Amino acid sequence: MGLLKSIAQIKPIKKQEEPTLVKSFEDERKTYHNDGFSSAKSCQGRSENLQASLDKIYYQFENNCKKEEVEQLQLKQPYVTELKGKKTLLLNKDEELLKEKNRLEESEVKLDQLKNDVINVRRNPQDYGIPVDRRSTSKFWIGSILLVFLTVYTFIFYISTSFSAFFRTFDPSTELFGGMFYPQALKEAYDAGALELGFILFIPFVFFGLGYLIHMFSHKQNFFNIVKVILLLITTFIFDALLAYLIDEKLYNLNKTFEDPAFSISVAMNSPSFWVIIFAGFVSYIIWGLVFDFVMKEHADRDKIENYIISLESKIKNLLQIIDKQNEIIDSLEKVIGDHKVRCSELEDIIEGFILPIKNYMALSSEYLEGWQDCISSQIALGHDETKEYLNECRKVYDSHIKKLDLDTETYQNKVYTKTL
Repeated sequence: MGLLKSIAQIKPIKKQEEPTLVKSFEDERKTYHNDGFSSAKSCQGRSENLQASLDKIYYQFENNCKKEEVEQLQLKQPYVTELKGKKTLLLNKDEELLKEKNRLEESEVKLDQLKNDVINVRRNPQDYGIPVDRRSTSKFWIGSILLVFLTVYTFIFYISTSFSAFFRTFDPSTELFGGMFYPQALKEAYDAGALELGFILFIPFVFFGLGYLIHMFSHKQNFFNIVKVILLLITTFIFDALLAYLIDEKLYNLNKTFEDPAFSISVAMNSPSFWVIIFAGFVSYIIWGLVFDFVMKEHADRDKIENYIISLESKIKNLLQIIDKQNEIIDSLEKVIGDHKVRCSELEDIIEGFILPIKNYMALSSEYLEGWQDCISSQIALGHDETKEYLNECRKVYDSHIKKLDLDTETYQNKVYTKTL
């Protein structure tokens, strides 16, 4: 005989069947009462005989329950209904699990593709619709190196020429090269004061700013931007010409004689040193601007690739979050399916086993005990104290019998025995 496996309530009995069932059960109660009375009379109400009699009527009641197929079908109906519902739910959950696994597989394939794209887009950007030159990286670094050297040259040139043009006093030994490039420019500007130092330090950035503006205006070509670029180039040339004029004037006056004419624009235009100073600055500035424009364009190509990679990495991050959620859903579904399969197995065992209606047995066995005790009280000649002791002993035997069978509960009405126990 098995132990208690699970609990369920018996469905209410249909009203039209109540009169017959109640009458039948009342007849059975009377029968158990009479059996208890007669059994006690035959053995003088001894408690040890009661124990054997209770075990006997329990096994008889159990066997009768097994044989009552109609009653068993009624008792098992809630479990049959639950099993059908569980199996229908399992079919739905299995289908849902299959869909989630297919979605997860698609997400993982997409994730692998995105990771491969991050690697391949650097090698073949054209395959991803990015219009860049494959050699842009090498050209970018070569242009950047040239730009650094040109920037240093331009910075030194304009610091020297600006200081020489505006603040320096030439001596008779000064030559053309020494007039343009003066190693002591920063030191003497510092000694002269913060204003002079700030002027010669920041004046190169005026030319760098002009070069940046030229790049920005040429980035979007239209008539107005072309005019702006031409005006900026003219402004730069005029400023270079002014510096060349001031330096050449100082050099000219060092070697001027009484017969030589005063220095003027016409004299400057015919002076080779004037044009050397202009082109040493203006031409290098034009080259710096062209290289800067080239580097910025190459950098823009690199930015296209980097921005595309950033977008891919963002998609990868979002997809990883989706995959984590899909895995959580799959784990949850697998747990639910596993729990339902276990419950279905339990229900199948219950349906193939049998159900003992505890309340019925409790009512009938207690009726048997009452008959036994009635016999002790009315048919057996004992003293008052001895009769009371007999009755208490019988009650203890009955309570022990009920506890041994695990029937001393008010929480459920049926005891379920499965086929495996």
